[in-house]
Amino acid sequence: MDKKVNRQTTTIAIYSLLIVSLIGCSASEPPTRSWEIAAQGAFSGSLSSQADMVIVGSLNHGASLWKTPEHERLYNWRHKAGDFVELVSSSFFPDGTRAVTTDPSTLVLWNTATGEAINYWGTPGAVLDVAMFADNRQALLGLDNHTALVFDAETGAYQQTLIHEGDVGSVAISKDGNTAITGSDDFTAVYWDLNTAAPLQTYKHDNPVRAVALSATGRFAFTAAQNDLVALWDNQYGTKLHELHNGDYHGVVTAEFSEDERFLAVGYTNRKVSLFDVATGQLLRTWDPGVKHQLRATGATILAVGFRANANAILALTGDGRLLEFRTS
Repeated sequence: MDKKVNRQTTTIAIYSLLIVSLIGCSASEPPTRSWEIAAQGAFSGSLSSQADMVIVGSLNHGASLWKTPEHERLYNWRHKAGDFVELVSSSFFPDGTRAVTTDPSTLVLWNTATGEAINYWGTPGAVLDVAMFADNRQALLGLDNHTALVFDAETGAYQQTLIHEGDVGSVAISKDGNTAITGSDDFTAVYWDLNTAAPLQTYKHDNPVRAVALSATGRFAFTAAQNDLVALWDNQYGTKLHELHNGDYHGVVTAEFSEDERFLAVGYTNRKVSLFDVATGQLLRTWDPGVKHQLRATGATILAVGFRANANAILALTGDGRLLEFRTS
């Protein structure tokens, strides 16, 4: 009798776990809208600060600039005449009037209104990530030579050097341009004073740091290490506010704070986009765009995320060439 009860209890427990698992899977929501903007897929991209423009590095057509509300391709961009650029990274200046694209050895400054190239520059190492200052000329470059450089895209001058002990694959800047955060293969994310090039906080991980984000005022930081800690930090005190998850989750590719610093959007390699509450660390929503073709499923890494004005929607660029909209309210 006792064995029978134990078997029944075990069976109930197993079914309970299955139900919880199914509920967790079904908790993901589909996107509100979806547009195809790169038929053969994309391997990089970025969204403007208001998510009204997107730069796409597509597999067959090089770089292109799109206007998101109208779903309109504005310009195709090439770093070399006759060749499509292998777009490694890109970023908009905060006001959206200029943008930067990089290939493994070149940085190009663009006018987003006319589509014309303003300047071409060679880089001292391969650019892995780039973030822009509000002054419409400076950029922060994460490089494969263990440094991050503050670079003047108008004069070509290097103004600050931030040193790591590994490749710097992710960078972000505060809105006022006074502070930045860098993520490196040396297992650290460092919060910097850009006026002095001095580290203010160092956040240690057990694996390479693959993604970082910084809130508008620089108060909050996000870091994600490979198969390791994914967390929110308080830069004022150098303390961990919330551990969002750890280890057993799919890799984080990109993250962005809302302008008012209340929310954080995170994009993953498994197609999902999550929305977190910064104050509490609570997971508020998760979206899954599904596969592009049901009979020919492909990967759809989330390459970039951004908040629309008032944070009432998130846009996300996927590796299978879609631009997705997720309504937050």
